[in-house]
Amino acid sequence: MAAFAVSLACSAHGTATPGQATYAVAIGRAAAADPAWLDVAEVLRDKHGVDAPVIEFDESSDAGRAALVEALRQRKAGMVGIVLHPTRAARDVTAPLQRALRTIDADPESDVAWGIITARSAAGAQRLVDHAEPLTMSIAAGTADFPMQRFDHSAWWSEEAAHRFTLHHDGRAIDPLLDAATIGNAAHAVLDVPRIDLLMTGGHATEKGLELGFRRPAGAVEPRNGALVVRCHDGRVLPLAHASPKAWIGAGNCLLGHVNGPDSLAAVAIESFGVRAHVGYVVVTWFGRGGWGTLDRFTKEPGVRTLNEAWRENSDAIVGELARRWPGSESLVLASWQRDDVNGFSREVAAWMKERSIEEADARDLAGLLWDRDAVVYLGDPAWDVRVQREAGVTVDPWSAIAVHGAGAPSASPSAPGAPSAPSPATSPSPAAAPSSTRAP
Repeated sequence: MAAFAVSLACSAHGTATPGQATYAVAIGRAAAADPAWLDVAEVLRDKHGVDAPVIEFDESSDAGRAALVEALRQRKAGMVGIVLHPTRAARDVTAPLQRALRTIDADPESDVAWGIITARSAAGAQRLVDHAEPLTMSIAAGTADFPMQRFDHSAWWSEEAAHRFTLHHDGRAIDPLLDAATIGNAAHAVLDVPRIDLLMTGGHATEKGLELGFRRPAGAVEPRNGALVVRCHDGRVLPLAHASPKAWIGAGNCLLGHVNGPDSLAAVAIESFGVRAHVGYVVVTWFGRGGWGTLDRFTKEPGVRTLNEAWRENSDAIVGELARRWPGSESLVLASWQRDDVNGFSREVAAWMKERSIEEADARDLAGLLWDRDAVVYLGDPAWDVRVQREAGVTVDPWSAIAVHGAGAPSASPSAPGAPSAPSPATSPSPAAAPSSTRAP
């Protein structure tokens, strides 16, 4: 066992530049107690040629996180992969980690590139770690017309009204007459193809699934028995069998990145759907800067940033704006956020503003940026070189069949036994609150 328990000390230094980043591997105490998860950390260490031992730390305590910070400071680490067991990877762990990893040096922004290595099982996390091949993205899918023009081929479904949907392919409306009875088949046709590089989603979601309908329930993409399925409105369950390496950005989804157990959607997507990088919210989303901002930074300049770089840059911009406009807010911790209590959070922010005589006109921006500051996580190896293609290529179209025939007819795919209950719709407002530079579904 190459893990060791780190201890607290006091020192400071400047972080390494991205080109000089020294990789470190850390593992939470819950994962370190399981030899299979310890193996995941050791393989990650070997993958990046890390000579130093794995850093074992208590992910559930301030002292443990401070010990991790001190170990990274002493190593002058510029990048760290943090292995967490799926039972200890929820927001009560990830949000304090976000804050702790901004304290390695004196400035308020993050001081290392980092990502969380987890999955439904150690075997699933092992597959994530084993994947090292760079990905230049040319095929995209989603739930709205995101920046699809960046890709050779794209497919997505959009919701025009309650139980009225349109299927799109490469900028054209293929089937404008989808309804609650047929949207499940269309979503399955989009998602169950040999290759998808990037999945971009918005709309209602919880840890239990991505809803197909925003205005009314119309089925969902959800985890089931360790795999993702499409549950149709009529109860049919269509398995998603393909697992090409991909990234998933839940730009406007509540709770999609919240790993509150091994059967959460994010953990299962890594396990069985080929997701090797996932950016998603661990709370409900209403302001949108964390998710939509990451998507915008990742796609607006194709090929310039990896997904981890886009996520980190966006997170740092949020922290920087808080520090600049309302000093002290960049490190403010409110109990209502941890409870995912938007109303209580609003009251706590209002009280904080009143104490400091901050103008009421600032309330929405302050509350929104503070809400999103620790709200979006990166699941995956931060070193993975995954980028949007710089210019159009000649990728094979995985949706050529639906381009000709549409996808609204009932699927003949076998149903998984015993469909689960429907996930509760998220309580957050529509992603229409997203920044104007992006389009919400």
